[in-house]
Amino acid sequence: MNKKLIWIIGGVLGLALIVGLAAAIASEEPIDENVGFGDPTVEGQSLPMVENPNAGDPATGMTAPTVTGTDWNGNEYTIGPDGRAKIVVFLAHWCPHCQAEVPEIVQWMNAGGLPGGVDLYGVTIFTNPVRTNFPPSQWLEREGWNAPVIMDDRENSIALGYGVISTPTYIVLDGENKNLGRLAGEIGIAGYNLLASIAEASLDSGDSGDSGDDAGDS
Repeated sequence: MNKKLIWIIGGVLGLALIVGLAAAIASEEPIDENVGFGDPTVEGQSLPMVENPNAGDPATGMTAPTVTGTDWNGNEYTIGPDGRAKIVVFLAHWCPHCQAEVPEIVQWMNAGGLPGGVDLYGVTIFTNPVRTNFPPSQWLEREGWNAPVIMDDRENSIALGYGVISTPTYIVLDGENKNLGRLAGEIGIAGYNLLASIAEASLDSGDSGDSGDDAGDS
């Protein structure tokens, strides 16, 4: 094969590569930076922030704010005093600990780990379009998440209302929306079972939290 033919073939292949890359870039739809944020309402007195929930939660017994918001499909949910105990997990899409926990939560729920009368909610917080794994909706859908999700706003209103400063953070609420305890970090299936047992016990006993802390109610 002569040199001229080699140059022609090389030029054609190079041009095809450039055209292919340009087409791929052009066909990639830009991500709307607003898709990861909601417009929730947060009503009630905020829980105090706790730097180390695993060392004890000073807000135990306080009534958590009532939150109403939507997921990325526009479905509306409320975390409030509806008579059902709840486990709420606060997740950030860029957090490696959250990325490790979510598949385990999905597995646990699919195996029937969540007791009757207890609901589980996800709340996406600290959302940042310039960080990895954005938007959170694609991440959670990819992992098979099927529990209700509420998206926080750009001001982190839900996170501030619940005193959350790290992810993942879990909070257990009784049927009156009183805080039975907050826990942070990777807790695994043993941790989910513990939270579920606390939530279920609050329904069985009719316990509405520590009445001595009612000063925290709104």
